Amino acid sequence: MSFILQLSAAVRASDGGEAAHRDLLGRAIADTVGVAAAGWAEPAVAAATRAYAGGAARSWSGSTLEGEDAAVMLDAIAAHALDFDDVYLDSATHPSAVILPAILRADRDDDPEEILAAFAAGLTAALAVARRVGPGHYHRGWHGTGTIGAFAAAAAAGRLRRLDERQLASAFALAAAQSGGLRVNFGTMAKPAQAGLAAAAGFRAARLAAAGFEGSSDVFAPGGYADLYGTGDGIADLSDEAFEARPDLLALKLYPCCYASHRLIGLALDARSALGAGLTEGGTRFRLLAPKRSLEVLRYTRPRNGLEAKFSGPYCIAAALLDGAPGLGHFDDAALRPDILQLLDRIDLSEDPARDSGGDITAGEVTMEVLDGAGARIGRFSRSVIPGSPQDPPSRAAVAAKLSGCLATFESGFRRPFPLLAKVQAIPEAAAWLWPGEADGRREQPGARMADTGQLTAPPGTAASRKQDRVGGAAR
Repeated sequence: MSFILQLSAAVRASDGGEAAHRDLLGRAIADTVGVAAAGWAEPAVAAATRAYAGGAARSWSGSTLEGEDAAVMLDAIAAHALDFDDVYLDSATHPSAVILPAILRADRDDDPEEILAAFAAGLTAALAVARRVGPGHYHRGWHGTGTIGAFAAAAAAGRLRRLDERQLASAFALAAAQSGGLRVNFGTMAKPAQAGLAAAAGFRAARLAAAGFEGSSDVFAPGGYADLYGTGDGIADLSDEAFEARPDLLALKLYPCCYASHRLIGLALDARSALGAGLTEGGTRFRLLAPKRSLEVLRYTRPRNGLEAKFSGPYCIAAALLDGAPGLGHFDDAALRPDILQLLDRIDLSEDPARDSGGDITAGEVTMEVLDGAGARIGRFSRSVIPGSPQDPPSRAAVAAKLSGCLATFESGFRRPFPLLAKVQAIPEAAAWLWPGEADGRREQPGARMADTGQLTAPPGTAASRKQDRVGGAAR
């Protein structure tokens, strides 16, 4: 059976799965709703809203836009604007930010069971297309969320519309025709725009296919998408495992910045926990070493604004060393404080040429040596796993705190609850993550855990895998 037939069959057969599977789908939906709520306060979303203002369709925020395609795009831009949305490394995408806007619409009341099935179909397509195209696609400079994400959104929207085999093939062909997105845009408003365009592309592709608009019956045939967008390292004959929805492989972000920085942040927090909050005093220096090519997406050494700070390894490390877990307030333009910028001069972040990660940000381990003003080593730390990853998953309390803070950000800026919450209440698996107290008869108001500053500082909430090697006989 050809890849396109296998993919279409998997999408059409998609359902919510077993209880554990459904719970993780619900977590992904709840997380996306939360980060999108906070994202609506971002300048990129405000600019896009001005560009597409109208009266034909409602966005998740309640704003009215010129059409349903525009509403899908704006919701996806909001979901990715903070770089706080989940990550699916096996597919090289931020999947939920493009999948959920294509199926959960403010103006429709779809069956919650169908929403779960469609969401799972999107995850299925993300993994299968990524395997078919190969990892070289991303390393060449494509933004997988903008490219592969278009197929994920098309699969989800197609499953929701119950497209048949031929219609799905056309939807994928039409998604391919709109697929795009470049890593060179990271650290600018264009990055979340690429997520928005992918979500709208997938939604549009399914809508056209449902109306009888046809495309290639096999866009992955020789000379097709994989050959043109890949580098030759994709797998042509995939096993059944590649066509499974795997919400257990999703990583939930605990810090609103590039995922490649999260292991560095975790390492800085390990050092801060062991040596105390004052470890940056007295001219202390920090020497970090990471596997070769594991930092290449972190483009900025000295960021000039909040967007660039999200893609700056040294900045994220400095913020964590000084303040603890970075929150939303660390990535405003006004948050580039003198003390954080000055600390950058005492952070040496480099890659070890002897340990080539192949571009895999999870490969090997990162190490940190802490040196006093005279150059004597105070401590040494290492970390192999990323906080919030499937290997170090967040607690329910950490997820609840993150989502509460995100929703509070919307309420603070717009003086009303996030309108989509009423719709999410109808999806029990998602509601359980947004209102964890409901099971014992309590429902806290969204935003109740917001810090006094009005900014979210998400606690790590993880069983960190770490090793410590401190001078003076500390634990190893």
